[in-house]
Amino acid sequence: MAQIPTGIRSFGGATVTYFKDLFHRLGFSWRWILAQFVGILLFLVIGLAWTRLPEKHWWQVALSMLIPVLLAISILELQAGTMRRLADDDGKRVKLVWGAATLLVWAAMFCACWVILDWCDDRIPLWASYLNSRAPAHARGALFTFDHIQRLLTCLEWILRWIVVPAKIVPYAMASALGGWRFSWGRVLRILWNWRWWPAMVLAALVGIWLPGHLFDSLPSGSVQAQVWHVGLKLAASYLLGVGCWVLLLGWLAVLWSGQPEPDEDALDQDLFRRLSASRRWVGAWFGWMVLSDLLVVPLSDSQSWIKMVLTLVLLALGCVLVAGTMRSLMDGGGKGVRLVWGTLSQVVWAALGLGIALLLSLWYNSLAQWSFRWVVAPALVLPLAAASALWGFRLPWRRVWRLLLNWRWWLGVLWAAIAGLAVPSLISSATSGEAAAGSLWSKGLIEGINGLLDMGSWVLLLGWLATLFSRQLEQPPVEEALVPASVLTGPGEKSISAKAEVPPDQEPQT
Repeated sequence: MAQIPTGIRSFGGATVTYFKDLFHRLGFSWRWILAQFVGILLFLVIGLAWTRLPEKHWWQVALSMLIPVLLAISILELQAGTMRRLADDDGKRVKLVWGAATLLVWAAMFCACWVILDWCDDRIPLWASYLNSRAPAHARGALFTFDHIQRLLTCLEWILRWIVVPAKIVPYAMASALGGWRFSWGRVLRILWNWRWWPAMVLAALVGIWLPGHLFDSLPSGSVQAQVWHVGLKLAASYLLGVGCWVLLLGWLAVLWSGQPEPDEDALDQDLFRRLSASRRWVGAWFGWMVLSDLLVVPLSDSQSWIKMVLTLVLLALGCVLVAGTMRSLMDGGGKGVRLVWGTLSQVVWAALGLGIALLLSLWYNSLAQWSFRWVVAPALVLPLAAASALWGFRLPWRRVWRLLLNWRWWLGVLWAAIAGLAVPSLISSATSGEAAAGSLWSKGLIEGINGLLDMGSWVLLLGWLATLFSRQLEQPPVEEALVPASVLTGPGEKSISAKAEVPPDQEPQT
């Protein structure tokens, strides 16, 4: 299918718009769409019957365990087949069974997000009460009331549940249904940045989720038979709206996916993925170091303080080596670099400089300014120097470092890493501090694992982003001076021979 970036594309020799392409795909995939409406209804009926299944005999117990597995496999096959039918075949597809198997990972991720949002939903009244108590006295009773804050938080939770999380996961699910795990991550990211995708997601959430929920707001009236008919019609309308919006959303995503060109080889995101893939051993060592630190240092008691100190020093030295090695593997090694040991020692200087800046900023009274300068400004200034020192020691390419410090993409990356790797884990820890103390060991480990994954993942992505941007700040080649012909006299003697010589224009001989 030819790709025309203006919104008009070619299909079968005819020029069509995005909407005509959508209708063509829906008509071409009518069997899978019919299977969506019939199959999902059948799955719901079987699921309701499964809840009524007795467990008196062994075969009933086995059947009660087998039915959910068969339903899950059938739903994954149905969704993967519909996505593959709506999308274009570029010749790089995997088999249907493998495409459906990869959907299980994204379904598990969606369920994990759903559990987190359920946890947030239960604590909305508590958070609303806290925010109301922290509001100014003159606005506490008018603007920032408990009811207003609770409604705002509930609306935000609904947006995250039905718009943001599905809009992030569904494009990755379609890509994996087509190509397994060998799909273009950069192409999916461009779908997420496409303005045509988000209005479609908002419209599908409003029509398929919000509108059916309001169909049951009215109080029942009339005879019993009329109420039964009303409830049946409302259930049928809710089902048709929900499944219809889901099918239209998949079709629209297939249209955008086919119209999205393959990312360039030298694109920033492609370069970032290549560097992270080439440095996967160092990245894996980083995550192993994080797990090793939690397993060795945290369980030690205060009576074993000297053992804890020795292990902390050893792990700190190992962490410095891992930082230097990761930076060296991510950076382009142009020119003669120093050895790993000297690159690690040179980073100690920049680490001491960053620590000194952090100590000076700790005296600042303003907490927001202190956090901004400590975790955004100071790392943005020190990290490029430390990354260059890991490869070249103190023989730094100062012009490239200066150009990187003036690049707005670098500052945006540092700000994102500070929010995702520091602010969000701190918010999670403070929100679960009371429950973590009384919770089980599994819940404590889960919270620490999520915080550590956010912290370490943001750090690794920031280093990769630094290496990607640093490779673009190449040294400018020297400008060659233009040469112009000039007449000079060559050779001794009375009869001088006239000749031509090329000299720079600012050095022309004076006659």
